[in-house]
Amino acid sequence: MTPFLIMPLRVCNFAPLNQPIMAELTIKQKKDFAKQLFLNDEGITQAEIADRVGVSKVTICKWVNEGKWDEMRTSLLVGKDMQLSWLYRQLEQWKDTVEQREDGKQLLTSKEADAVVKITAAIKNLETETNTAEKIATGKEFLAFVRKTCGLDQSKEIARLFNAYIKSCL
Repeated sequence: MTPFLIMPLRVCNFAPLNQPIMAELTIKQKKDFAKQLFLNDEGITQAEIADRVGVSKVTICKWVNEGKWDEMRTSLLVGKDMQLSWLYRQLEQWKDTVEQREDGKQLLTSKEADAVVKITAAIKNLETETNTAEKIATGKEFLAFVRKTCGLDQSKEIARLFNAYIKSCL
């Protein structure tokens, strides 16, 4: 699976932010960027994606349908919560198994303890890690707020800066 390109921007001294750069991207890079926008911003329209990526609305529609991006968006929305729920159920099952053992034998074997440690570590990672997707989600909410309160032009400029930040995180 190829990593998604969040937004190809030149950062700092390399070029001004208002310089058009979408023309420099390959079709694959544009498609990856469009997919990232589609999956991470429920409020964005296909027309807005087409405008930001520099392709036609028909192209975006084709990519969405061929790649089944709608299905991906749905699975991403429930992914982390479902994983946490499943991991917590696993811990509960280990606890129940041990408690059902007779008195004096209610200890985990080394293999069982290893599994519990791994499950606990996975839970901690899911609960505490701020990944790129979560940063993008926060940015989307902020950009929607800016779009409503300050207008599209201000939102576009902040989006350029935010996309540069996301790129620096990759």
